[in-house]
Amino acid sequence: MRSLAPATHDAATDWFADELEAAATRWSGQVAMVERSAREGHMPPLLRRREAETYRVLEGEVAFFVGGDMVWAGPGDVVVAPSGVSRTFRVASAEARWLVLTQVSSLERFHDFARAVSMPLPNPAAGWPSPEERDTVATMGAANGIELLGPPGALPS
Repeated sequence: MRSLAPATHDAATDWFADELEAAATRWSGQVAMVERSAREGHMPPLLRRREAETYRVLEGEVAFFVGGDMVWAGPGDVVVAPSGVSRTFRVASAEARWLVLTQVSSLERFHDFARAVSMPLPNPAAGWPSPEERDTVATMGAANGIELLGPPGALPS
């Protein structure tokens, strides 16, 4: 896996605001900027979105896996996952906080999906606890063009 330096900018906050405005003009759905946080080791399922996502780390360190790239990001760093590309992340510090900028069809379903994947699996190596749970999470994600590719801990190939 190739390691890339995260995109940084002295005026990262201005850039992020410009991205929010640009996203609003590209799509008729709802632009969403949400704050996420997690503890060390948290790693959600591997997924692909039909929408791009932009992440700005506020606190801590996060390793983002986007397609075949791994990007280490810390406070102030910005990472972009293009539409249609597999992605996941792993929190690499005791705790981390970051912003996610994306477009959604349903903000409520986007939050439901995030809550569903925020609880770590008892044994990530075993995959989903049941096919029913995987199907439920997949249905929540589908409302916003999120396709599950693998359980928590899976990396893009």
